[in-house]
Amino acid sequence: MTLIQSMEDLIQARQQALEKKREVAKEHRIQISIGMASCSIAAGARDTLHAFKRFIEDDNLPGVSAAQIRVSQTGCIGLCALEPLVQVQIADQAPVTYGKVTPEVAQRILLNHVGKGLVVQENVVDNI
Repeated sequence: MTLIQSMEDLIQARQQALEKKREVAKEHRIQISIGMASCSIAAGARDTLHAFKRFIEDDNLPGVSAAQIRVSQTGCIGLCALEPLVQVQIADQAPVTYGKVTPEVAQRILLNHVGKGLVVQENVVDNI
């Protein structure tokens, strides 16, 4: 990793990060990011992460291949009371953040939001 010593270095690092994000988005049309900070893990985020991965690996999504989906982990999102938090972004659509995502809710998100384009409203976090 390059040491940032000037504003130009920071701008260049930002551009590189944005380019990497665009490349990932080309490869994976659907991005699912799961908060895995200590508060997330305490609230059950590991089980949620495994549920997403297991359901995707089982290829249970009609019309969506596992290769189109990227599941990643992130740090603290900042709303500990709503953990586990998950953000779903499909192609160029605005990301949707979900709170209190249990393994059962993860399955509903995959079937409804990812599979059918229907946001699971009862778990949407509005104030991010």
